[in-house]
Amino acid sequence: MRFAAGVDGGGTRTTVECRAMDGTALCREILGPFNLNSVGEARFTGLLEEIADFLRKKGECTALCIGAAGISNPRVRELTAQVMDGLCPWRLAGDHEIALHGALSGEPGIALIAGTGSICCGKNERGESVRAGGWGHLIDDGGSGYALGRDVLAAVVRQWDGRGEDTVLARLVLEFLKIDTPQELIAYVYSGDKSRIAALAPLAGQAAEQGDRAALLIYEKNGAELGELVLAAARRLGMASGVVALLGGLLTRDARLRGALSTWLAERAPGLRCAEPRQDAAAGAAMLALELAAEART
Repeated sequence: MRFAAGVDGGGTRTTVECRAMDGTALCREILGPFNLNSVGEARFTGLLEEIADFLRKKGECTALCIGAAGISNPRVRELTAQVMDGLCPWRLAGDHEIALHGALSGEPGIALIAGTGSICCGKNERGESVRAGGWGHLIDDGGSGYALGRDVLAAVVRQWDGRGEDTVLARLVLEFLKIDTPQELIAYVYSGDKSRIAALAPLAGQAAEQGDRAALLIYEKNGAELGELVLAAARRLGMASGVVALLGGLLTRDARLRGALSTWLAERAPGLRCAEPRQDAAAGAAMLALELAAEART
C-alpha cells in the first residue's frame, strides 16, 4: 500500500496519520511526547524510530510531514535526518502551519489558536502565508489562557491596593488557591511556570457569570487582543473576507471569549467569519505530506 503520512508532535503526545494517495484517511497511531528539550536526544530519537517502524509496517510511505513546535532547533533537523533519510521524502513544519492546513483543509483562510499562549496564521489565494503573535508570554500572548489568568491576578491585587474596584475575583482566587494572604499569592505566582497563571483563567468566566465588571472587562480586553491578531493577519494577506478557524483549548472551552472575539470582529471586519476547524493538525500534516509526494513525482 502506498500512502503519505503526517505527524502532529505535541508536548504530551504525538499523533501519526496515514492517508492514501487519493487523500483518504487510513489510520492513526498515538505515541509519546515530541519535545527534544523535555525528553532528551535519546528518547527523541527513539520516538522518531517508532514513527519510522510504524510507517514501514504500513507499506510504502511516499512522503512524510512532521509538524511540531521548536523545529527551528537545528538539532531537531539533524536527528530527524538520521532516522528518516532513506525512508521517504520528508519535511518539517511549524505546529501553527499544520494546524492552519488542517483547520481549513488546505484552503485559504486564517487560523487563530488560543491555549496557554496565542498565535494567528493565515494563507491567501496566492499561497502567501503570514503569522501574527506567538511571541511568548513575557512580551505578548494577548487573549491566551496566560493573559486571562494574569489579568485576573492584576484585578485582585489592584483591589487589595485600593487602585481598582471591588471584584468577586478576589474571593474566587483565594478559594481556588486555598490561601489567605497576599504573601501566599506572591509565592504561588513566582514559584512555577506560566501554566500556574493560565490555570486561573476559568475564574474570569465564573466571575463574569455573576456580572462582575472587572471580569467582563477582562473578556472585552482579551477578545480585542485576539481580534487584533486576526485583523493584522488579514490585512497583510489582503483578505477583506474569509473564514477564521478557532483552535486551541481556550477558544474551544470558553464561549464568552469566543463571543467577545466575534463581537469585536463583527464591528471592525464584518467580512471575516469565525468557524469551527474542519480537521485537526495531524490531518493537516498528512495533507502537506501528500503535497510533498506530488512535488516529488514532478
